[in-house]
Amino acid sequence: MSNKKTILVTGSTGNIGKGVALSLAKREVRVVLLGRKIETLESGANSIRRALLAEKIGLIESDIQTMIIDFTDFDSVRKCANDVLIRFPEIHGLVLSVGQMVQKGPNILPNGHELMFATSVLGPFLFTQLLIDRLQQSDGIVVQVIAPFYKEMDWNDIESIKKHQTIDAYNRSKTCERVIIAELARRYSGKLTSIAFNPSFIIDKSDPALKKRWPKGILGFLWWLFALIDSKPPSVAGEPLADIILAHPYPDMNGALFKLNKRIKIPDKAMRDEQFGKRLWDVLIIMTGLIGTELL
Repeated sequence: MSNKKTILVTGSTGNIGKGVALSLAKREVRVVLLGRKIETLESGANSIRRALLAEKIGLIESDIQTMIIDFTDFDSVRKCANDVLIRFPEIHGLVLSVGQMVQKGPNILPNGHELMFATSVLGPFLFTQLLIDRLQQSDGIVVQVIAPFYKEMDWNDIESIKKHQTIDAYNRSKTCERVIIAELARRYSGKLTSIAFNPSFIIDKSDPALKKRWPKGILGFLWWLFALIDSKPPSVAGEPLADIILAHPYPDMNGALFKLNKRIKIPDKAMRDEQFGKRLWDVLIIMTGLIGTELL
């Protein structure tokens, strides 16, 4: 294995994950694509390889790798984390770009958790914690791709199961993502760098699976308007995010919020709320089965 930096990209077949994976590969980083379906992952990996060859960027087989993970299944998360630790002695970066909006919920998984919350919050939290020691040893960086939506937490209905409205549940999961990355920055200051990245509205209009993921009804119409007016291709997010990751470490980066290549001077209230961060962290430790381990 070469001395190249190793960056894990979750949600690597989605709009933003695809963009940053390609941008990192162009910078001769070893990119590990993570997702649920091997066929989609291999298709994405081959797409990156073709793009590199077209730009006459040399690569070896280990430069682009794929690994299966299903964030809704804790066993899958643990297996993938274990495989990552076996395969990679150093992990220089973890990009958390996984999430989905699912209408007509709540959608309850066999493990009792709600689909959107498990995908965006529980699975990524567990995965990060299982890799945290290796990330620290590698002077690594964790990047949470965020959306700037906010919804107050209902501590009696954290997963939005009892009172489920699609938009509220989605916005609550997006709020949790920002709270977690800020709390990660506080807890591991000096040992690990954690940042939030707002990619703006990214749409890969050439994606054949785009129609399947598109919301229905009024929500779908609003997305169509945003796509028409303000959507950008994956490279618009991928290029600045790759630059940020590879600029690490530099002073005062930990806990930062970026919108594309611009650092936001004052992170939003969810990221600044230390009480919220501590309470959510403690709850997630229990929900993901990490309580009583060395991670506490």
